[in-house]
Amino acid sequence: MEKLSYLTTFVALIYGLGIANVLAHLSLLLKRGRDADWYWVHTLWTLYLILFMATLWWVQLNWGAVRHISYLDYLSLLLMPALVFVASDLLFPERQREGTIPLKAHFFAIKRRLFLLVLAMLLSDVLDSGLKGWDHLVALGPYYWGDHAYWLVACFVGYRSNNERVQGAIVIGGTLLLLVGMSHVLPAV
Repeated sequence: MEKLSYLTTFVALIYGLGIANVLAHLSLLLKRGRDADWYWVHTLWTLYLILFMATLWWVQLNWGAVRHISYLDYLSLLLMPALVFVASDLLFPERQREGTIPLKAHFFAIKRRLFLLVLAMLLSDVLDSGLKGWDHLVALGPYYWGDHAYWLVACFVGYRSNNERVQGAIVIGGTLLLLVGMSHVLPAV
């Protein structure tokens, strides 16, 4: 158990850095005041990523029941926090930029890369779950597979669409699914 705790600390560190990264970017935007041209879809993605990283960190508490872990399993577990961290950094423009920060233009400039990262997160989660065996895949239940089906379609639609209502609906739908998962599926500690 102590060895696993050592490994999970590294994963938790990456999630913590991702959350700190988003909060640092938000703080910078708040400091810029009127120079920050806020965009509602970008703001929703920011909130979603914070909630998603906190949820993944919470799920990590389930690792206490794991007796042993292979190196391949561990590498697959590192993939998700790494992808989420990159997404958290991609979501925000460079910090050194002077003048107005147009978050709408930035979002639409990075949205394809963002959806490719979300798709990679989805695939990394399926890889991680698959490494745990068939029984684990079946035990995940309908919420897990429904959530993944939603995000698979959302990645395809979001990648192709330049309609801000579509982009907003995708992140709102994903956030609602995450909230349902947090309240009904994820175990309490």
